[in-house]
Amino acid sequence: MNSATLETELHKRAAEVHTYLDVWFASLQEERGNAMGRLFESMAYSALGPGKRFRPVLALLAGESLNAPLMKMLPWAAAVEMVHTYSLIHDDLPCMDDDDERRGRPTNHKAFDEATALLAGDALLTEAFGLIGESYSGLGTTAGKLVSILAQAAGAQGMVGGQCLDLAAEKGGRISLEELERIHELKTGRLIRAAVEGAAVAAEAPAKIVSAFAQYGARLGLAFQIADDILDSTQDGPGGRSYVAHLGIEGTREELEKVSEEARVALTEIPHAHPALAALIDWNQNRVK
Repeated sequence: MNSATLETELHKRAAEVHTYLDVWFASLQEERGNAMGRLFESMAYSALGPGKRFRPVLALLAGESLNAPLMKMLPWAAAVEMVHTYSLIHDDLPCMDDDDERRGRPTNHKAFDEATALLAGDALLTEAFGLIGESYSGLGTTAGKLVSILAQAAGAQGMVGGQCLDLAAEKGGRISLEELERIHELKTGRLIRAAVEGAAVAAEAPAKIVSAFAQYGARLGLAFQIADDILDSTQDGPGGRSYVAHLGIEGTREELEKVSEEARVALTEIPHAHPALAALIDWNQNRVK
């Protein structure tokens, strides 16, 4: 699959997620002209803003690999995107990264205010779990499994824990390669892994297939981070917090090849895996050539 075809495939699924979220937010718009209406506007401002929707797109591709109906996959994909959006809103706050702009627009707390942005993030996180509960309640233990996967990916043992470690590393200077890998695994990798792992659970796939998707997502997430380090970092790196700082350019390229191959091996365990899943591995490697 060439890069143009891949982009078309990804864009199509991103649009499906956007449409689903748009309809969901429209259902909340009974409250207008008051504080709650402003909260809904703040939530939609970030969740429906520009972006590639990488994580929910991965979830849809995983579902298609398992021949699962689109409408069965969309609630999970949307929930993952809501959690990701919440994390971005909070990351941008003055107490965290203190960013004024994201994707060419004012960040949420600049477009609204800090308190509204904080509450919008809180609401998106909470509503994501509500959406899972409502959408998968008729599938036995599936809803509980999905809640557990997303909670572990987003909470203290996942994204939030990774952000905590990253903030501490910013203050402490150079960290070890093992610590760097741990930060990336938790802060970025866990939610990418959860996107495809949860899709397999929602599709009621066998445990072996769920595990293969989890491995694929984990290695793909790390591969993207390593490639970003090659593109963004110098030999010194930001306080020693990059693969290039630890391994050098060539060593980092070798690590990217190793991790990418691990993602490919995981895909071999998945019959009829969507070609875009493998193409993403290739695209990520090609962007640093």
